[in-house]
Amino acid sequence: MLPSTLLADADLFISYLTGDVLEPLFATVVNETRTGSVELLVSSEVYDDIITALRSQSIPISRVMEFVSDMRKIPHRALPVTADISTDALRIYQEHGGPRRLHYFDSYHVATARNYGASLLTSDKYVIRNAGRLRIDVIDVRNLKPTGRTEEHS
Repeated sequence: MLPSTLLADADLFISYLTGDVLEPLFATVVNETRTGSVELLVSSEVYDDIITALRSQSIPISRVMEFVSDMRKIPHRALPVTADISTDALRIYQEHGGPRRLHYFDSYHVATARNYGASLLTSDKYVIRNAGRLRIDVIDVRNLKPTGRTEEHS
């Protein structure tokens, strides 16, 4: 059972829109947002996270713009990143960041979840393993049951 409100990181959008192996699990959440059972929140930083990830793979700007446009088809509300959240994110990254640890952008998702008291939906193994140390509630997408695709899914 999903909470009525949860915060997602970039994993949801990337997996769902690219149809990777975790897509059926993230589809469960997307379906719940479309029925209004779950309010999906994101850090406003998620857009830069995704754009940076796509551009680092040399994906043309036009395709990146299409991807961001497709993100709008998934009901979600962006929570603003404030100076306090940014400071917390940098502290978190300073303590947990590095290769095979917490990614820079993920520190912002963690700090946003902390600030707003939201559960963080992710597939990030470091975040999942270290939820207690990060002082957040985490929902591992791998623990969800897959549902069928919605008709609006492309």
